[in-house]
Amino acid sequence: MKNPVHAIITALLLAPLASLFGADSSLSIKPRVQTARFSPAADWLPDARLGVFMHFYPGNMNQLALVDSFDVAAVARQLKEMGAAYLILTLGQNTGFYISPNSAYDRFLKCGPGERCSRRDLPLDLYRALQAEGIRLMLYLPCQAPNRDARAQSAFGLPVGQRDQPINQEFARKWAQVIHEWSARYGDKVAGWWFDGGYQRIQFDDAIAAIYADAVKRGNPRAIVAFNPGAIATFKPGVKLVRHTQAEDYTAGEVNNPFNLLPASCWVDGSQWHALTFLGSTWGRRDIRHPTADWIQWVRAATENGGVVTLDLGPNKNAAVGPIGTFSAEQVAQFKTIHQALPTKAARGTIKVSS
Repeated sequence: MKNPVHAIITALLLAPLASLFGADSSLSIKPRVQTARFSPAADWLPDARLGVFMHFYPGNMNQLALVDSFDVAAVARQLKEMGAAYLILTLGQNTGFYISPNSAYDRFLKCGPGERCSRRDLPLDLYRALQAEGIRLMLYLPCQAPNRDARAQSAFGLPVGQRDQPINQEFARKWAQVIHEWSARYGDKVAGWWFDGGYQRIQFDDAIAAIYADAVKRGNPRAIVAFNPGAIATFKPGVKLVRHTQAEDYTAGEVNNPFNLLPASCWVDGSQWHALTFLGSTWGRRDIRHPTADWIQWVRAATENGGVVTLDLGPNKNAAVGPIGTFSAEQVAQFKTIHQALPTKAARGTIKVSS
């Protein structure tokens, strides 16, 4: 016969586990293990599973005017219809024009409001439309000043020339002022950041990544960040995503041909496994390049093993075609079908958590 005191002690010890996993001890669902190596900020990503990336940035003053015409309500309706859990939106890229005001950037360039940064705060307006639909907003920004804008390169102390320039911590602290103005303004309205161009050839390193991550997280401590080391060459055997810096919460995961790339678990050395590729023929295009069945097979396999997938869709920039910013009907239909083919949360089963 069992000692009743031992039985009572055992019951008390097991009670918290019962409340955590439920009365049925046969359930195979595993919690995402958190240690100092793992980022709890990215916990929402595996449930999100599938999101959209949009390249919408002005190339000149005429295109800067398109920011005012961007139809946030129409874009939010499309994303909701498609089943996108989040949107990653470009603030700007290489041209030196941005879709949101930033006085720090204006101060470095010694330019007036509306000259290089739009007067309209498009991310803020888009957040309001997305928030009503339960869709998160994330932002994209390169790791250096615009590489096709000599004025910007000079203003931030970089060599001038239409190419990526070497950067250092002195530059990074300047660029972090631009980042932080946006992160402080948006706070928890922006769930994460995707930083491009974190290449070894420009001397990007962990110290610079930490400066940028700090600029982001002083605005929103739970914002997630990724730093892109460059596109993954999936034609090489055994290629895997990498955790590029110790400051990041999820992998940048840029890949052109993704179908040979799958996660072993949700973690990559402590970063959430995330892949980014384009739905169309290349970045920003509005066509489709692969049969829907091929996309479904890959996205299902990636997300069922704890991975997250972001697909780039091309925004409309011609008012004669439709509302500015909206996606083509064929891309909307393909993305929607991919999303609908994913299993429901209840049917997903165990997510692998081993690193």
